[in-house]
Amino acid sequence: MLKDNENPEYNRVGDGALEVVATTGSQAQAAPAGESPGQGGGTFSALRHRNFRLFWLGALVSNLGGWLQVVAQNWLVLSLTNSAFLLGLVNFIGNSPMLVLSLFGGVVADRNSRKTVLLITQNCQAILMLAMATFSFFNLINIWIIVIIALGIGIVQAFNSPAYQTIMLDLVKKEDLMNAIALNSFQFNLTRVIGPGIAGVLVTLVGVAVCFLLNGISFLAVVGALLMVRLPKPVQIVEKRSMLQEIQESLGYLKRNIALSGLLMIASLFSFFITPYLTLLPVFVQQVFKSGPEDYGILLSAVGVGALTGALLVANISSKLRRRSLFMNWGMVILICGLVGFSLSTNLILSMIALAFAGGSLVTVNTTLNTILQSSVPDNLRGRVLSIWTLCSVGFMPLGNLQSGVIAQVWGAPASILLNMGLFALFTALIYLLIPKSRQF
Repeated sequence: MLKDNENPEYNRVGDGALEVVATTGSQAQAAPAGESPGQGGGTFSALRHRNFRLFWLGALVSNLGGWLQVVAQNWLVLSLTNSAFLLGLVNFIGNSPMLVLSLFGGVVADRNSRKTVLLITQNCQAILMLAMATFSFFNLINIWIIVIIALGIGIVQAFNSPAYQTIMLDLVKKEDLMNAIALNSFQFNLTRVIGPGIAGVLVTLVGVAVCFLLNGISFLAVVGALLMVRLPKPVQIVEKRSMLQEIQESLGYLKRNIALSGLLMIASLFSFFITPYLTLLPVFVQQVFKSGPEDYGILLSAVGVGALTGALLVANISSKLRRRSLFMNWGMVILICGLVGFSLSTNLILSMIALAFAGGSLVTVNTTLNTILQSSVPDNLRGRVLSIWTLCSVGFMPLGNLQSGVIAQVWGAPASILLNMGLFALFTALIYLLIPKSRQF
């Protein structure tokens, strides 16, 4: 997948995916050749940039293939093992490289052409997906092959995500950044609406192998878009230091900016307590609704409808928003209420409504957090600081998936989500109490 992001709310090319008033942020960019230097604003203002249009369309196709893979892989693991714990374990292993390698991925993004890094990572993911399809077609697939390929994709993603995050500000002008992030979430969640339903039908009619094959082919779209994107020549870094020294510099920057550190802590809580609900959806389908992959696709599509609405809302008000912290905090309240309602529901329609609210609020919170961070850091630290964002917003997902899988195995999936919501609310309140600046952007 492209991923960033937003994990499950994180995008295949990054997600999708975080107002800090900063004097050290990147300078406003000159309009690329052939583009109007006009002002920011409007629901689709970022799409006036040719580079962003190309990248956005490529990501749209690639993420559609990515959702085929998500549904097929989760359903395949559950079919092979009939274990909520192993489902969480596979997702843990697939995302665990973020915990170890994402900071190094940020250094790579700062040192090299982000376009080149993305071309390499996208092609590597395509090869791994085609391998998964081959094993599936010849009925050689087993849980260990899935684990190995998921681990390989996770390693590639640790370098893909920081490069994706940092290239966004190269594709648009700074005043269009929040709009670009929101539109990126829009296309990701548009595919979430369409993809899972298609995947549910394909898994039922022709099997998981077709889904894996189509996902592998879909990477050609974003690779082609990257080849057509025209970016300025990257600035060459004269002073070369060790990776650990460069990582230490970015950590020192965040230590001096305690408000940003508080928001990154909240992103970690999202990763650990919130996003595992997507991993547990097939368990809900089996345990609560007693149905199959079709309803799993329907529930994922409901999340996508809500997220699509949330992304359009953020894109529309991005140029008018002044109290981003208030917008973000209300989003968290709606998110908690939506997931609590989903965990208590035994009706498919009510569950779809609850998931739609949860999906929309999650996009608004993540987009706001991402924009705050990208608007606040200097250019020379952007890749490294955004790799810390990736670590927080994605890297703790494997641990969250693992603990959620254990609780779901013992007490059931609804109890797992309820417990996670309570702990998320408690720890977020503690961060706001101890670091009040983090709620005053």
